[in-house]
Amino acid sequence: MRQLICAASMVAMAATAAVAQDSGWTGGYGGLSMATQSGSHEYSDGDVYDLEGPAFGAFGGYMWGNGALVYGAEAAITFGGVYEVDQDGSDSYKDEYEYQRFFDLKGRVGYAVNNFLVYGTLGMSRTEFKADIGGSGQVNTGTTGMVYGLGADYRFGDRYFAGAEYLRRSFDFYEAEQDVDIDAEMDTFTLRVGMKF
Repeated sequence: MRQLICAASMVAMAATAAVAQDSGWTGGYGGLSMATQSGSHEYSDGDVYDLEGPAFGAFGGYMWGNGALVYGAEAAITFGGVYEVDQDGSDSYKDEYEYQRFFDLKGRVGYAVNNFLVYGTLGMSRTEFKADIGGSGQVNTGTTGMVYGLGADYRFGDRYFAGAEYLRRSFDFYEAEQDVDIDAEMDTFTLRVGMKF
């Protein structure tokens, strides 16, 4: 009986040590990103337009590790016009109706295996929609929506990592220049490189 108790105690201590062990992802980090974006938005008058455009940005955050479980928070800013595509598929509306910047604040929860981290993310996204750009009726409309997605990072060396992330952003807002409500959804595929501090 004493041997069984000792063995159980040793297993419990080993499990506790494994949970407490730092996965190597703990700490502050930052990096750069490059993305492609697509989606659509629907006007309250019934018109629907596709959205597309490239983007680039920067991100930074802090992660905590508890064994294989990794969690934290991240802020990211993305630049680049996500513009409205004409219903005939042309770019005639490019530089006229655009989402020109995104600021995301996200929580991240993931699972680390060796040098890989697979995670989910959820948070808020702030963007600015510009209508009739360069025209007499130009209006800049700020709106806040939801962002969520999945990603994976690979750590090489002690400080550097690279990864890919898929995000979906959803916005619902009133746009004054056209006097319409807009319901927008955008998918973003991002390549990221960064380093731990």
